[in-house]
Amino acid sequence: MNAAAKFLNQGTLSRHWALSVFFTRTQLVLSVFLFMIFMSAFSIIYTTNSARDLHANLYQSRYEYSRLYGQQGQLLLERSTLGMQARVQHIAEKTLHMIIPGHQAVVMIHE
Repeated sequence: MNAAAKFLNQGTLSRHWALSVFFTRTQLVLSVFLFMIFMSAFSIIYTTNSARDLHANLYQSRYEYSRLYGQQGQLLLERSTLGMQARVQHIAEKTLHMIIPGHQAVVMIHE
């Protein structure tokens, strides 16, 4: 252990030496720049793809909204048609065989 510490202190093995074996300073700077360029390119691709997906979802949601809005209008029209007095009276007379009582058959109760 003491020999290894002495070996490092003498400067034979230093960080600078370990890096210089694999990369020169210029190569290290170029490697970092290339890495940053690739990361930038991949982030642009990812952002563009996400924007396209969101844009497609937006138009799909707008289409669904307009379809549901039209369906709501049709249902409101159908509800108002089904609730009309003449239609209710027609169904009561034909299906349930009900009749409108005469004035003599109507009894008013006063409290």
